[in-house]
Amino acid sequence: MRELYHYPLDVYGRIARIYLLEKSLEYQEIEECPWDRKRVFSEKHMASDLPTLIENDGTVLEGCYPIVEYIEQTYRSCSLLGDSFKSKAEVRRISALFNVNFFADVTNNIVFEKVMKKYMDKSSPDSASIRKGNSNIKKYLDYIAWLSSRRNWLAGDDFSLADISAAAHISCLDYLGSIEWESYSEVKGWYVRIKSRPSFRGVLKDRVINVIPPNFYTDLDF
Repeated sequence: MRELYHYPLDVYGRIARIYLLEKSLEYQEIEECPWDRKRVFSEKHMASDLPTLIENDGTVLEGCYPIVEYIEQTYRSCSLLGDSFKSKAEVRRISALFNVNFFADVTNNIVFEKVMKKYMDKSSPDSASIRKGNSNIKKYLDYIAWLSSRRNWLAGDDFSLADISAAAHISCLDYLGSIEWESYSEVKGWYVRIKSRPSFRGVLKDRVINVIPPNFYTDLDF
């Protein structure tokens, strides 16, 4: 069986996990910390290179984007990148918005500071960075609400990598209780639909040492 090495609160690992399950591809999850890699899979290895997927034929894929592109091209049923050039462009645009901009503005300032920093930098969380992340999140949640009020899913009519990417980030922040859901009913409605998908069940079961999620984290209708 294929193997996926990942860390539970790594958004890119969550994207890969959800993507594989949406494609109905079975895999064995192997948890590994970015700051304490037990295996290095190639001479090109830099930093953590998580997630890492080992395909059934031994093919090694390091990083979220190589995994997604490989899976999409190899297993063509149920496209999650869009069917037309226009839809593919929109899926990639929104995915990049979250995986690049949102990560830099929000996720890294909150998840890294609250959970990973003490292991990777051996230092205490920076409260200024956390405040910055909490402030930055508002414009992105407003954008999700705007998209949700005009489309069936974030990039259009169909569920796609755009939804997976946004939900991966939102779910990590939700694990830390960093989202004021009462202020974002439209975002909540979109996220409830995501949480109800079978591919998301593993994410809701995630736990990390010394960090307990709020009770509503696992609720499908919260």
